[in-house]
Amino acid sequence: MELCYLLLSGVLCLLIAWFIKYLISRPKNLPPGPTGFINVAWQLFSKGSSDPLALFSSWAKKYGEIVSFYVGTKTIVILNSHSVIVEAFRHPDLQDRLQSRLLQEILGLKNCGIAFSSGETWKEQRKFGYSTFRSLGVGKKSYEDTVSAEMSQLSSAIEEKKGAPFDPGTLLMQAVSNITSTIIFGTQYKYGDIEFKKLLHIINKNAELAGGGGAILFLPIPGISRIPFGIVKTMTDNIRALNAFIDSQIESHERNWNQTNPKDFIDQYLNKLEETKDISSSFSKLQLIGCINDLFYAGSETTTTTLKWCILFMMAYPEVQSRVQDELDHVVGRERTPRLDDMKDLPCTNAVLSEVQRMGSIAPLGVPHVAAADTNIRGYTIPKGAIIVSNIYEVLNSKDLWTDPGDFKPERFLTADGDLINREELIFFGTGRRVCLGEQLARMETFLGFTSLLQRFTFQKPDGSPTLSFEGILGFSRNPLPYQTRAVVRV
Repeated sequence: MELCYLLLSGVLCLLIAWFIKYLISRPKNLPPGPTGFINVAWQLFSKGSSDPLALFSSWAKKYGEIVSFYVGTKTIVILNSHSVIVEAFRHPDLQDRLQSRLLQEILGLKNCGIAFSSGETWKEQRKFGYSTFRSLGVGKKSYEDTVSAEMSQLSSAIEEKKGAPFDPGTLLMQAVSNITSTIIFGTQYKYGDIEFKKLLHIINKNAELAGGGGAILFLPIPGISRIPFGIVKTMTDNIRALNAFIDSQIESHERNWNQTNPKDFIDQYLNKLEETKDISSSFSKLQLIGCINDLFYAGSETTTTTLKWCILFMMAYPEVQSRVQDELDHVVGRERTPRLDDMKDLPCTNAVLSEVQRMGSIAPLGVPHVAAADTNIRGYTIPKGAIIVSNIYEVLNSKDLWTDPGDFKPERFLTADGDLINREELIFFGTGRRVCLGEQLARMETFLGFTSLLQRFTFQKPDGSPTLSFEGILGFSRNPLPYQTRAVVRV
């Protein structure tokens, strides 16, 4: 018994010594924020679990543009203003990513992909991604026909509804994901394809389950992929199924590989594997799977969500929808589809898109960064290993930047003469060195999708349907609540 007491006393002494060392070693110049383990935990549990954006906004008002707090021994820093986000995310020591234990265990590879990798691996994979997108014409006018053709297929599928109420989310996801699939796999699916539907269900479900900013992916729990129940189990099964599909696509490409005529992202990556097989690099088949995962989630989920917000706001503000349609009729007409060259002549349309993206706040917390070293920002120390969150939602709803931010006012992006005002504070694609790789493609898809749909249809709230709501559901992105619409063919 005495030995047990001695052992217990020894353990307690070690814990106390560790805690004292931890307190002594904590940075002395942290940004302000809520303190006390119980206080922070209670606020995160009682308020943050249901509405983290409201909680973080209340902290921004109380503590300022940089807020810090502790979760266990981990420092969390939230950036709440446009200027401080830009400054921080341009700093070379604030570019690392929080590693996903779940993805590491499933894939068997640390520091994987483009979105969640760090250091030289990130630099190599991102540089390759950029060069491949350029060579394929992604985001450029040369890719416009591919996007326009997909939007025509989308319009035909909507017309088949014959004005009956429907949830637009499924069709929008099919269209946007088909464009992503063309880039990665060189394959365009029919909307009724069973394999394609299964793929989209996996992506949608995991985006829904991931939590704000994909929080569940970053839970630092050893053996997390072996949890046999609940959300994590569902996500694990879905990720494994998606990886199996991707692996089958890679194997198919390997069997038909033409090194001199690469047609898509996988072909280009296989060429890169051949080029780097005798040298040390981060390129591998596992990395290829990780990159494809990143491209599918980032390339499909966010643009689909943006278009869902577009239709919702057009139903809610029919007079704004009519103004966009009038402008399209005047500039484009009805005989041809909208083109990127029309963008400069459609200021009202672009202003409406900007306001939808501001109010929709598609990626309200961005993707977390991690400090690679102690870094000074605005006189405060962000310690090495700190998780850094960009509160984009706060920026897009700041009363200091936007008059009546809770009101839908596309005219805030227009001059008195009707010219478009480009606001640098619209950072819905992120900012700095890790800005979204597919930004140009997403802008193209959003513009061509929105204009082609409003050129052909008027979207109306179905009779007897629930009151339209602009509340968001926070998953991997911020989605509108499920709704139905009627698409009436314009005559």
